Amino acid sequence: MTLVKAYSDVEVLLNSFSSLGMDCFFGSDTQVFMVSKDSKVRYYQMMHEQAAVHAADGYARTTGKPGVVLLTSASGITNGITGIATAFSDSVPLVIIAGQLGQDTLKKEALQELDISGLTIAITKHAFKINAINGLKDVLKKARAIAANDRPGPVLIELTTDTTVKDLPNQRHSPTKVHQTNLEKSIEIAKNLIENARKPVLFVGGGIIASGAAHELREIVERSRIPVVSSLLGIGSMEAGNPLYLGMLGMHGTFAANKAVHHADLLICIGVRFSDRVTGRISGFSPQSKKIHVDIDPAEINKIIAVDLPVVSDAKEFILNIKNKLDYQQIKRNTEIWTNELVEWKRTVPRFDKSNSLLKPQTVIRLLNDYSNQDTVVVTDVGQHQIWTAHHYAFTQPRTLITSGGLGTMGYGLPAAIGAAAAHPGKSIICVSGDGSFQMNLQELITIAKYQLPIKIAILNNGYLGMVRQWQELFYQGRYSAVKMISPEFAQLAQAYGVAGFKAKTEEEARAIIAEGFQRTGPVLLEFNIIEEENVYPMVPPNQNNHQTILSH
Repeated sequence: MTLVKAYSDVEVLLNSFSSLGMDCFFGSDTQVFMVSKDSKVRYYQMMHEQAAVHAADGYARTTGKPGVVLLTSASGITNGITGIATAFSDSVPLVIIAGQLGQDTLKKEALQELDISGLTIAITKHAFKINAINGLKDVLKKARAIAANDRPGPVLIELTTDTTVKDLPNQRHSPTKVHQTNLEKSIEIAKNLIENARKPVLFVGGGIIASGAAHELREIVERSRIPVVSSLLGIGSMEAGNPLYLGMLGMHGTFAANKAVHHADLLICIGVRFSDRVTGRISGFSPQSKKIHVDIDPAEINKIIAVDLPVVSDAKEFILNIKNKLDYQQIKRNTEIWTNELVEWKRTVPRFDKSNSLLKPQTVIRLLNDYSNQDTVVVTDVGQHQIWTAHHYAFTQPRTLITSGGLGTMGYGLPAAIGAAAAHPGKSIICVSGDGSFQMNLQELITIAKYQLPIKIAILNNGYLGMVRQWQELFYQGRYSAVKMISPEFAQLAQAYGVAGFKAKTEEEARAIIAEGFQRTGPVLLEFNIIEEENVYPMVPPNQNNHQTILSH
């Protein structure tokens, strides 16, 4: 069953999209969507439904606008579940449009039919079941608003031949209204806590970027000189080179960030969720601090970490309300010694890239950084390369690191990079992947070749599922199981798909192929052999406090 069967008037669908400013869509079925030559809508045909959803996700993360994906029913939806769950976990606005038959046919278990809304209820923010002919434009408008407003997330539109229109809200994720009087009182309390703290730290997450608050955050930091740490999804909120930005917090956080949070007396947490990768052992997380937690979703507050001041608010709204009320001179007087100490921790932080390899993965990431500009969008898969990128690529702008955080979805990188490239025609896009992650959606090489997307793919090939191997080495006495990878010659594979492919085994070769690859306007695959059993450091062992960091092997 395809959308064409469920809905025959494609021109009306196109007009509905374009009139709402929805200009870019992703799908996998050639029958699903037909774009006329006169249409302003750009449709990218992916090779797999999971990849189509990831591409829409990448589009949404780089623009802040909902990504739109068109899926066939049944197996199309089940293939797309991982992508929908990835977006839901990281609060990414998506509109998923799926074809469906009528209820009578569904009860008879017709070909390619399934209970779509039942399958997706736990990973969508809202769902509509509509007759495609009636009220589609209004439903699209509602779906876009719901996906983007409050805490963003995926919204499902199920097209059906039924004559009725059903609105299927997911009550577990319905927004909670905030009373302005409560916010004003909370801001006054937060102001007093911040002005009287001696060792404050700002902890920022993806909510800062989602709300567009990076500029305002930087203004507060510049005026107050309060040090900042971030979650993985908060990277880009601050410029990496700012001395007050101490880096990422948590299991693979920097030495300075983890030490600062452990010794802080006030932790100002904005747009964060306190995942286990951030907190370490709960009882030992920032044990001496009072905690302010600002989040748009009240369900996230006091869920994992008990806080002293809960503030239910959009991150940008909170920062705009408090920034002109703070006494910055008092803050700087109180925190000068602390701030200077933390800046020194960052400056003298030990390096963790000791290696016997001819080509270090950290070196590859730094070279990619050297050959790119501050507007380059970097998309990663999940694994060791993801953390090396977070540490060694100097991000300066929000929405320039695109990665799967909460779900940790391997295979996310290449299709999400396609979405980023579709969102920003002509902008440089880098996809950093590993030999394990890349093989999960490598069929999309044909997509970047077909559309000649300017994506530079960097594969760090170490012959292992690296992060799993690292855990087995460090915490399971080196008893390796099912982590050794067998891979194709990626550079030759890329060439078979019509993508330029290059390979490097040394730093000199790496520099040469990066220079060559970045001179080309079309897609390029760069394979880097980092054969050594390289580990990601620093690392906090599981169920330990964040200051108990392993610095090297």
